[in-house]
This record gives sequence, structure tokens and C-alpha cells, in this order.
Amino acid sequence: MKSEQMSNEMMNEYRRVAYYYYKAGLTQEVIAKRMKMSRQRVNRIVSACVELGIVKITIADLDKWNLELETELEQKYGLKEVRVIDNVVEDRLIQELGIAAGNYLQSIVKEGDIVGVTRGRTTAAMVDHWIPAVSYPENVTVTQLIGSAREEDSRLGADRIVYGLADRLGAEVAVLHAPVILHSASLRESFVGDPYYMSAYEVVKNCTIAVVGIGTAHSQWEHMVSLYDVDNAEQKKWAADVAGEVCTHFFDKEGHEIDPPFKDRIIAITMEDYKKIPVRIGVAGGKDKVGAIRAAVKGNYINVLVTDFHTAKLLNK
Repeated sequence: MKSEQMSNEMMNEYRRVAYYYYKAGLTQEVIAKRMKMSRQRVNRIVSACVELGIVKITIADLDKWNLELETELEQKYGLKEVRVIDNVVEDRLIQELGIAAGNYLQSIVKEGDIVGVTRGRTTAAMVDHWIPAVSYPENVTVTQLIGSAREEDSRLGADRIVYGLADRLGAEVAVLHAPVILHSASLRESFVGDPYYMSAYEVVKNCTIAVVGIGTAHSQWEHMVSLYDVDNAEQKKWAADVAGEVCTHFFDKEGHEIDPPFKDRIIAITMEDYKKIPVRIGVAGGKDKVGAIRAAVKGNYINVLVTDFHTAKLLNK
């Protein structure tokens, strides 16, 4: 029934029920007794009031919490969830993204989860600026998704982040004790066949949550020599098409994987095992990250995004 088809008497009845329920806070049972009608009828009227326009529901501070923008991005890219932080001064962006990632992780982690992390500024910020909760679930394990590397800033190392996050969560630690890249393919083949490594990797491949940074083509170019121990000449053969990187897996602007010439030397979770992780949280922000984030989403490298408002707006165009 449409509102224009209702008599004045019926409309007044609906308005009164709406007032009692939504404004005065009375229960449906109390309203039924007061208006001498069945509880079922009250329930039907309450449900109809929104449809008829008698009641209009608004969410306080909707813009403040970026809910509409988050929902639009979820629908546009098919993401499980998006968290958008309000923009802050540039030198605090990484810190605020880390805090938001930590808050989101705390909201979803449950007993028995295995949380895998990568190196990087945002994952390190998540640990460094962790806001403690009252309690955490038991039997949680934290591991690394990639091997360790020489880091100019030791705070960014994968193993350091693993220990830090495990400490915050009161979780167990499982580390690979392996470099991110070995000297040769034959050495890697021997290494991954070692029983100790195979046992450690079994934990990695069973991760239920991944928290990863998203690298850009520019950032990968900067770190390639030190992080992956390759020379500039080797980079130039393939890096021109790289739009981004997640967990040592490189991809173009459409999200298609690009194999680097040193792929058979890398110690990290395989692409097949990585994409089996149910929750893959990408934490990244800033104008320079837009292309890499969009490509990471297209390639299904992440299914949850934590980013900032300006980046989210650019992604939503």
C-alpha cells in the first residue's frame, strides 16, 4: 500500500506507532498494549514505516566515517571490505594507515588464525603504532610471507615485524629463517627441500590472514638492487612494465603477473598458495600508490583495502 492510498486515520496510526518505537524507544509489546493491537500488527507497521516514507533513517556523521565511499569501492572492485582513513599531513600518513590496519586486524582475528605479514613501512607502522585491545583470541600464530633481506632501516624487516606483531597479539611465532633471495636457482632448490624449511613453509601456506604492503614500480626500482641483489642491467630487461608488487609477486597495470628474471631465486609464498589465503589485506596510500593499488585489486592480490581518503577518491573515479 502506498501512503497516498491510506486514510488519514490509518496514517495517524502509523505515525503514532513510528513515534512510539523510533522516538520514544518503546518496545513493540508495550506499543501493542497501549494501542490495543496485536504485536504482529505493530511489527508490520514498524517495518512499513520506512518503505512508506513515514520514517527516514539517517546515520550520524556518515561523511565523517567515509562509509559511503568505502561501500562504493567494495562494490566497484568486488572487495570484501574497505577501510578509508581521513587524510592527515603527509608525514603521518604511514602511521595512520598502520593504526587503521591494526584496528581492522584486531576486529577480525579469531582463535586458530595464522597471520602472515610482509616487510615494509605500512606493516611496520601497524606494529609500531598498535593500539592494544582488552584481550585477544588464543592459539594465533604470526609468520612471514617472504624471506628476510638486508634493510637500511631494520624496523622494516619481515622477521622484525613478525616478532613485533606476535608480541602485540600474544601469539606464537613461526619464522622462515631464510633470505628473500638466494645466490642461485640451484641453491634455492636445495634450500626449499630442506626438512626444516618445509616444516616452516607448511605454516606459511596455511595462513588465514595476510597483511601486505603494495609496492609501486618506482619503489621497486629503488629497492631492487639492495633487496633482490640484482644489477640495473638485469632490471631494465623487464621492470618497465611493472605497475606494482605484493609479496615479491610483480604485476602490470591490469594485474597480470610479470615474472622477474630472478624469480627462481626468491624465497616467498608461492602465488598459488598466497591467493588461497581467505583474507588478504592490502595497506597502502598516497597519490603515487593509486596505479599499484588498482592493479593489485584487478589481479586479486588483495581482497581488503586499507587506504586514505584522497587515494580512495582517485580509485573511485
